[in-house]
Amino acid sequence: MAKSQPSSGDQRGQLYKIWALDCIPNLAHAISLDFSNRPELYKKVKDGDIVKKLTDMQSLYGYAPNFSNDEIRLMLMQPIFGASDGHGGGNDSSSFQTSRLPVLEAAADFSENAQPQSFPMHRERIRSALIPFRRFMEDLIGTSLSQTESRMGSIFNTATSILRDPDIAARFSINQSIPTSWPLESTETHGAQLIKNITTQLPDAPYGVIPQDKFVRMQRIAQEGCESIQFILDTDIESIKATEATLDDLIRRLYAWGSDLGLIGGVQP
Repeated sequence: MAKSQPSSGDQRGQLYKIWALDCIPNLAHAISLDFSNRPELYKKVKDGDIVKKLTDMQSLYGYAPNFSNDEIRLMLMQPIFGASDGHGGGNDSSSFQTSRLPVLEAAADFSENAQPQSFPMHRERIRSALIPFRRFMEDLIGTSLSQTESRMGSIFNTATSILRDPDIAARFSINQSIPTSWPLESTETHGAQLIKNITTQLPDAPYGVIPQDKFVRMQRIAQEGCESIQFILDTDIESIKATEATLDDLIRRLYAWGSDLGLIGGVQP
């Protein structure tokens, strides 16, 4: 049986998730430099695939299509999602973030302030706000986007395999195994501790020290944004046939996403 192709929502959601966790390639590159600068700290790293990945990351970073550095990744992703939500403000002048904000604000008003008699009006407001947001994301098709997805996925996968390697993790005082589902699917604590240890021990690591709770929050943003994008692109939420329960399920996801981004807030009922 032929493997089914991922939906548009799956593809865009996964790409958003990778972009929200874009600190990972930078940290893998920092480790590759440290590998050569302080060899005495990597004596237990076994020769083989992981050493090749470290060497490639160090020498090809910014010079090969599948080893895009941070400047090239920003160039690739700025037209799609704007600055990374993992370390940006979440509200720049990009089309994605500009059209997203009214959707998040409408979800916040519904969640925090709406009375039952005004639910229908708030739901219609959300539907209206979703139209330009969804149209923008639907227009993101073609070979350029496919190449971006391939290149971003390639360096992210290489970087995560470096961080999850037991000998590399042990060099940063993490002796427990990190699951292969981390960091995209798993919020396992040792992975977040690894990020903290790397950013603490490598003084030139981009973005400074990333505490455990901050990285877990970045993972939440990545997951909530991924789920919201998937829902918006793969569900006919604009149709009058969309049930209230369907729309309310999306509102819940949007509210969580916006809250973790710090763009909306308040006590959720």
